[in-house]
Amino acid sequence: MDCSSTKLAYKQTGYFSSLIVDYLDASPALSSLYEHRPNLEGCANALNNRQQFGTERKALVEHLTEQYKNVNTSSQVSSNISSLSDVNTFTVCTAHQPALFTGTLYFIYKILHAVKLARHLESEFPGKKFVPVYWMGSEDADLDELGNRLGHQANRCRRTNEY
Repeated sequence: MDCSSTKLAYKQTGYFSSLIVDYLDASPALSSLYEHRPNLEGCANALNNRQQFGTERKALVEHLTEQYKNVNTSSQVSSNISSLSDVNTFTVCTAHQPALFTGTLYFIYKILHAVKLARHLESEFPGKKFVPVYWMGSEDADLDELGNRLGHQANRCRRTNEY
């Protein structure tokens, strides 16, 4: 199949707020709001920082194993859970809290991106394992909160390029 594509900068799409564009462009005005840049150097720094403090890995693996004991999982899921006990295993997390108008495809993309990023990081950082983790934040949303969130989304749609 013969295909061609054109790469657009986020700013060129006109879809992303100036906050997102400024963050991706490493605007000095936002640098105090984050510790690591979203690039390989930032990932390396985050990995080094993360290894400086301990994690209750044994308890994490025990609890996840217990939660999944009655779920028919693939060998990959079981392997990922077990690998969390290793100090050279890290997670790539993404989450989604349901809201009207985001659609199913949006959170599927988020999950796939976490999986792809985990695989990419494994190729960039040999000897380290990256486990993609998806967290569905639906348990804390109630109808009032969802309605309030919908109002905020509608207001955001009326404004452009505001932080």
